[in-house]
Amino acid sequence: MRAIYITGASGVIGSSLALHFATAGDRRVFAVGRTPCPTLPAGHPGQKGVTDLFDAKWLEPGDPDATIVHCAGLANPRQEFRNFAELSRDHILPHIDMLERMLERGWCGRLIFFSSGGAIYGDTLELPIRETHPTNPKSFYGLHKLCLERAFIHMAQTHGFELVILRVANPYGSHVRKPQQGVIPILLNRIEKDRPFRVIGDGTAERDYIEMSDLCDAVTRTIALNMQHRRAIILNIGSGIGTSLNDLIAIMEEITGKTLIKFNEPVLHDVQSNVLDCHRARNVLNWQPQTALESGLRKLIGERHVHNHQQ
Repeated sequence: MRAIYITGASGVIGSSLALHFATAGDRRVFAVGRTPCPTLPAGHPGQKGVTDLFDAKWLEPGDPDATIVHCAGLANPRQEFRNFAELSRDHILPHIDMLERMLERGWCGRLIFFSSGGAIYGDTLELPIRETHPTNPKSFYGLHKLCLERAFIHMAQTHGFELVILRVANPYGSHVRKPQQGVIPILLNRIEKDRPFRVIGDGTAERDYIEMSDLCDAVTRTIALNMQHRRAIILNIGSGIGTSLNDLIAIMEEITGKTLIKFNEPVLHDVQSNVLDCHRARNVLNWQPQTALESGLRKLIGERHVHNHQQ
């Protein structure tokens, strides 16, 4: 039975995937991170704490065919750096070193890399965006993801492991809350606490949102995918539906019954409207999202309401 290792398992996506696969119980699952995975009990056998993620010592010697779900990486799309050299040294080369160490230890399984369905493309020529669209990231975050994509593709073709790059839209619905990460959790926090929210631009730019259970389903199907002798494939994973920030705010105000305090600031690094064409994922994975945005938000807000009252 192939094991699944999830790096960055203390993060929003990694922790949700760890809970999903640990609950399924049909594979050995390891949640790899510098801090414990918050969705698994402290003594869970899948908890795999590390001091150095990039030394790859967390990979067990008996798992040369393991699936690595690589969620670790930059989490803040607006994080700035002094220059590309700093970004490369601190946030690109360590990931490449990690993969090379895994290969040196005999690993030749499948790597599922979580890239970005928004920042990687930059401002686009057409919507929805296909995987074949030119990549032109405007931020260091997008550049980080693109450099790792290119490096991993080269390494997969050179060393023979399987690689699936998932260019994921904006996920929501996680039980793990991270400050300043994800517009939906930030909006909910501002609405609950009656604090002002900064709207970048005029709020008409559209984004693609995917509920976490749909994302977990896509990853499950990606793990089971028959690559048919392909070394690497890139898949957009999103809803394929664009929602403007103004419309998102209106939906959340209706669900919560509260009015958001907001103010506008000019656009700096944010991309224009971004909606993913997910037909390739639907054809390759036999997958499509099942949760409409309003339904997913009602579920999330209801769960948060229950959680807040239990505390």
